[in-house]
Amino acid sequence: MDRKPVVGISLKLYLNTVEKTRAYVQQLKELCQDISNVEIFIFPSLGTISGVAELLENTDIGYGAQNIAPVANGAFTGEYSIESLLECGGSLVELGHAERRANFNETDAMINQKVRLVLENGMTPVLCIGESIEQKERISDHLRQQLLSNLAAIDSVELEKVIIAYEPIWSIGQPEAASPKYVHTIHKMIRQLLNELYGQKVSEKVRIIYGGSVSKENAGAIIANENVDGVFVGRFGHDPVNFKAIIEEVAKDKLISES
Repeated sequence: MDRKPVVGISLKLYLNTVEKTRAYVQQLKELCQDISNVEIFIFPSLGTISGVAELLENTDIGYGAQNIAPVANGAFTGEYSIESLLECGGSLVELGHAERRANFNETDAMINQKVRLVLENGMTPVLCIGESIEQKERISDHLRQQLLSNLAAIDSVELEKVIIAYEPIWSIGQPEAASPKYVHTIHKMIRQLLNELYGQKVSEKVRIIYGGSVSKENAGAIIANENVDGVFVGRFGHDPVNFKAIIEEVAKDKLISES
């Protein structure tokens, strides 16, 4: 099935000033201006989105928010509204990250509410799922439960637009990523679960990317599998040159696999 490879990065709260973020994005834009066979996106710190939007206008690099409120408008003090992201021209939202689930007590029901809101507004949810060390023994059941609850009440046409970011919790922020063999095994499992739960068309359309200590050194091995459609990068992409190198690894592998 033809799925365009995708590489994204979340800057979390590492770049929080407009000046520093614009410098990063400007360099990235210049480095990646000739890359067309990989979809690229960036999740900047929430306070810098408008500055990023100005720089990325009329480019092929997508951008969005690391989180949104579960409703577009209302009494949700301190939250970020999807209305603000729409006004900035953003097109993606990161949802369900392990840090949001653990540190901010986000439930599967709330994540599902946010996924549906994003889709209703014509944007792409990047849904993070993954297991802790303790959950590895029953990983299939755990991932099934996450998919069922986080994607509840969404029709198949909309489901095809979701990007699944598989991020084993135990690999986030670690010196090394999960082994390529493990990543390939779990991505195949997720693909099979999507087929079982939502049908073959959805499973063939949905892009599944890997996140968790992705670097330019390991990206090539991680991506070398038909069920891995890209990577979701963290701190190893804070240098735009390194991030471009990761993108090139993905582009190279997928170009070879299509030949």
